[in-house]
Amino acid sequence: MNAPDDEKGEDDAPALPSLSNGDVLSINGTDLLEKQTKPRPLHTESSLLSSMETCGKDLTNEEEREAIKESGIGTPATRASIIETLFSREYIVREKKSLVPTNKGLVVYLAVRDKKIVDISMTGEWENALNKIAEGKMDADTFHKGIEVYATQITTELLESKIEGGNQRESYPCPKCKNGQVVFFQKVAKCQNEDCGLTVFRNKSGKDLTDGQLKDLLTKGKTGVIKGFKSKENKPFDAAVAFDAEYKTIFEFPPKKGFNKKRK
Repeated sequence: MNAPDDEKGEDDAPALPSLSNGDVLSINGTDLLEKQTKPRPLHTESSLLSSMETCGKDLTNEEEREAIKESGIGTPATRASIIETLFSREYIVREKKSLVPTNKGLVVYLAVRDKKIVDISMTGEWENALNKIAEGKMDADTFHKGIEVYATQITTELLESKIEGGNQRESYPCPKCKNGQVVFFQKVAKCQNEDCGLTVFRNKSGKDLTDGQLKDLLTKGKTGVIKGFKSKENKPFDAAVAFDAEYKTIFEFPPKKGFNKKRK
């Protein structure tokens, strides 16, 4: 009769083979999995409020992380009003439960995303400094001078950003609104006319469009045939990228070899 599980001793456990440093072990089998990453879901008002409250959790500086731990962005009384400001300035809109950035919001995001003004560690630094002032470890005048320096830095950065976005980046007339300029960024090409909304993401089915291909799309309505796109089934295909009637990007496939367009 077999002993109950709770009466089994250590001698009944399966024995592991003895191993030594440098041993070469055989592999019984492997599986190769191919998957595609998915972008993070759009924020809802609830998830955005939660992210604002816990925004400091990814800070690497322990003092800054602890300082912002109890504050986050805004306060419980002001976070909702911050989101309402985004709505009133038309940076975001509601689509069912999701908060979707507008073309105006994306333009602002692309202009400031790498700037000091959006660095969450700055909030941690300030909270840490305020705690030190309360403990008598820092002079308030020193903190005030630091704020003045910071204000000068972000003003300079934003002014330079405006010049860079309008003059130094490659741009072409917008084929949709005919009034704005489509500016090339690292991951997207966007019309600077806030009322237009033309947006072309560089990555298409696993392949990034070059500046030359974006130029052809904007000036000719489509690119040449591009090789190496990947379907959802991870199968390669060749196609041109073109605009449809609403200036959304679509694929145009070259005719198959031996295909006669003329019917007999």
